[in-house]
Amino acid sequence: MTRPPFSSIFFALVFFVTLAWNARGAVSLGIDELEKSNYAILQGKRVGLITNPSGADSKGRSAITVLYKGQPAGYKLVKLFGPEHGIDGLTGAGKSVSGSRDRATGLPVCSLYGDTRRPTPQMLAGIDTLVYDVQDLGNRSYTFISTLGYVMEEAAKYNIEVIVLDRPNPLGGIRIEGPRLDPSIKSFVGLYDIPYVYGLTPGELALWINAKYLSQPCRLNIVAMKGWTRKMVWEDTGLRWIPTSPNIPTIGAARGYTATGVLGEIGIESGLGGPAPFQAVAGRGWDANTLAKKFNALHIPGVRISPFKYQAGSTYNGVYLQIDPRNAGNLTAINFQAIDILQRNVEGFSPFSHLTFDQRDMFNKVTGDPHLRGQLSAGYPASKIVRSWDSGIVRWAEERLPYLLYNNGPSPAEPGSNAMAEIPVGSP
Repeated sequence: MTRPPFSSIFFALVFFVTLAWNARGAVSLGIDELEKSNYAILQGKRVGLITNPSGADSKGRSAITVLYKGQPAGYKLVKLFGPEHGIDGLTGAGKSVSGSRDRATGLPVCSLYGDTRRPTPQMLAGIDTLVYDVQDLGNRSYTFISTLGYVMEEAAKYNIEVIVLDRPNPLGGIRIEGPRLDPSIKSFVGLYDIPYVYGLTPGELALWINAKYLSQPCRLNIVAMKGWTRKMVWEDTGLRWIPTSPNIPTIGAARGYTATGVLGEIGIESGLGGPAPFQAVAGRGWDANTLAKKFNALHIPGVRISPFKYQAGSTYNGVYLQIDPRNAGNLTAINFQAIDILQRNVEGFSPFSHLTFDQRDMFNKVTGDPHLRGQLSAGYPASKIVRSWDSGIVRWAEERLPYLLYNNGPSPAEPGSNAMAEIPVGSP
């Protein structure tokens, strides 16, 4: 009997290992469970769908396609709604989106990030049920959760049911970090008194919003996932990452947003336009080697830091953050550790002196803490700022318990596994 070539054995082994990994980590999304039920919860209803390309089933089919083709089951999809970045997910951050019509289905598309950020009575006319299926990042400042809250609030006024098709939190369901929101600076990038990283799925957060935020709760149903546990990070789910917005093309960017997203509000480059969006801290003419040494001296668990240079209109020098998804330390803290390091090591660097009023205001709104800017300007050490979050995090860990839909489950990471994020093309 002729022995197969080594290459055949190798690729067969890779194939079966991949199958075993996917079986081990496969998660059935809320939309998958809806399909399996033959859309039972939608029977006899006129449906509006809030979604974008990230709202897809585990086979990669868009929620629009799935619900449109599922109509023979006995419901009618009548209208689509798009959050920030639009129904196609292509519009840049903060840019207004107009209403339109979906080319594939012919359905009207209402923008929830244009003239209004709430569905109007005209938009809701003829709808019995609103279905929400959008992938979130797990950060308070990412505006999809504000859209969810506004949809629930308006639906309650007209007795319209809201159904959330649940999805994983890419940061996992255990990580809680950052300051809680000061209600005096509540805004669309910070609507709720929750930590910056809040550790809930969209369905769990919707339950909390309904119970704690809405004076008039809506009729809410969650189509829960199967197979997801709180210890899972995205790599454990068996799911393909679909960009949630133009600057979040990869799961590495989704994680990096937690570590560097605040910096962009004060003009520090975080890799946007280069090969590693939200995974860099950089500027023009900076000494990348010195900055890398200073960052590495912090010994941030699960974060490897190396000198980094990239082109995005100009040449930027700084550091690249390679984040272990399972073992990383406090990611939110990196934003403020970076400011600390830059003030001490980049000549002439001042985080707020060059900002307009609107930029300073946005920094306050994104962080949720109106005192942070003054503390950083006064040279407060980042370590002291991070410790000040502890009491709010402890309270939140207790407050969220009644709304948890999933348990911790066994640890998905094997002992000693090395699950570092991908290194982008162009990094050293």
